[in-house]
Amino acid sequence: MIMFATGTGTRNYWREFSEMTGSVATSIPTFDRQLDNFFEKNASAIIDEWDLITDEDLSHIQRRLEHLSYEVNRLVISKDVIEKRVQKLSSMIGKLEEEL
Repeated sequence: MIMFATGTGTRNYWREFSEMTGSVATSIPTFDRQLDNFFEKNASAIIDEWDLITDEDLSHIQRRLEHLSYEVNRLVISKDVIEKRVQKLSSMIGKLEEEL
């Protein structure tokens, strides 16, 4: 068997392989990573174009909902008070009509 000497320019692939940081899976490009990179770079444009809701929008809507819930509860209480007053006035009108 004939052996040929290799020059100093040859790479030691085993050393390079052992020195790789991270996993091999993260260094291989995939369609998922390309999509992730695309969405990370264009997130704000996509949100605007597709009218997606953001955390800021969600917190604003939540504050509005809390305020509206408070107002609805206040109106329900007011409605109960008004209904009691209407019943009292109706009974008073009934008594006045009986007296006449």
